[in-house]
Amino acid sequence: MKYDVAVIGAGILGCLTARELKKYRLDVLVIDKASDIGEGATKANSGVLYAGFHPRGGSLKGISCARGNRMHGQLCQDLDVPMEYVGSLFVAFHQEGLESIEDKVKKGRKNGVPDMEMISGEQARKLEPGLSRQVIGAMYAPTTGIVSPQKLVIHAALNAAANGAEFRFDTEVEHIEPEGEGYRLHTNRGDFSASYIVNTSGEGAADLERFVRPRDLEIKPKRGEYLVFDCPSPIRHVIYQAQEKDEKGTLLAPTVDGNMLAGPTSYPARGYKNTETTRQGIDHIMRVARKLLPELDMGTVIASFAGIRANIENVPKEEKDFVVRLSAERFVSALGIKNPGMTASPYLAEKLVELLREAGLRCEMNPDFDPIYRAKPLFLKADPSVQAALLAENPAYGNAVCRCEGITEGDILAVLDSALPPHDLNGLKKRLRTGMGRCQGGFCTPQIIEILSRQWGVPPEAVSKSGPGSPVVKGRLRP
Repeated sequence: MKYDVAVIGAGILGCLTARELKKYRLDVLVIDKASDIGEGATKANSGVLYAGFHPRGGSLKGISCARGNRMHGQLCQDLDVPMEYVGSLFVAFHQEGLESIEDKVKKGRKNGVPDMEMISGEQARKLEPGLSRQVIGAMYAPTTGIVSPQKLVIHAALNAAANGAEFRFDTEVEHIEPEGEGYRLHTNRGDFSASYIVNTSGEGAADLERFVRPRDLEIKPKRGEYLVFDCPSPIRHVIYQAQEKDEKGTLLAPTVDGNMLAGPTSYPARGYKNTETTRQGIDHIMRVARKLLPELDMGTVIASFAGIRANIENVPKEEKDFVVRLSAERFVSALGIKNPGMTASPYLAEKLVELLREAGLRCEMNPDFDPIYRAKPLFLKADPSVQAALLAENPAYGNAVCRCEGITEGDILAVLDSALPPHDLNGLKKRLRTGMGRCQGGFCTPQIIEILSRQWGVPPEAVSKSGPGSPVVKGRLRP
């Protein structure tokens, strides 16, 4: 079979692009070398929907951030993803910091960010009572938001699959060559043909682009570390600060799940698999967090994690931008998409599809496209009438497994029966937050392993690494 479009990379940008393509009568294939959706930069970020005042004014990064921010309201409503525009405070501890913030305001205005307002330190503390008494002023931006990155990418993928997109995991593209009016993709799992290619492979985007054009961008990994605080979050707004010395843009952010995140750091990494946290990084985050919230109880930290982002190295800092371009005939790429890539992703997905149109892709509207996805309710968070129906469907809903997050065996079995099921413990964690609560899996993991072992027909020791292999999914087809 020859696909109309092959999307390489199943992160948030790839999944939203696949969903956007399924609005038309197109055969769409999504390929990823990992074993699950969103295994790259998507799964390890702050979940902040940036307003758009950080990137350079008038840049693609800035414009796509501000416009993408506004698109998330409808997108998250359609995809049943929790999000909220909580607003942010960009605080200053000295006059030079206020001048730096005023520069952010100018950038934001040029990018189209609405309703930014300079306020005093006292006004900022009325919004966030725990904020340092040393803060002398701040910029308030009401359009800053928070979202669940995991639910966003998974629900986008499930909606794309429900509309007919095909997903193949554990499938690494090893070579791309022209074939008639399109391309042949040689992978570790066989060859695929497509009339058009969308390259949203994150860390591998520049390596794939070199098959169709000379390489001109040097992209290297940078690691960002985070600390996760127990519920409830001590703050209601996202808090940034005018950077001093080596503070690397570390922020504090509430999450849609009730925790608080502190981070990220920004250090060069040896490779894209180097997601370990470091003493240096944790000390840095703790120092900045205590500077912003002097009474913050560091004893409430329950986890740490790190993500790797693709950073363009051979372009001056003041000229860096997202690169979304026609790499060759019928081949479009997105390169250097790092923070605020998740915020910008709905706008960038539309831009990628527009580039395909300009390259000749015929886009006939699909009258059967359904933009709505609704997740099955979690048993312990459902209304009594819904609980009764779920128990009648499967008594396993009455077996509590993850007490911290309120997950039952029935919830787990329902996820395993979805169109894009998880294939390891981390995949289940992304979908249900199992093991992400106060005990960090200390109590529920053995029972989860027993359930997955039974369902997959593998010995328990095989569960911790991977499930029974990756599916080929089209709509509701199962392996």
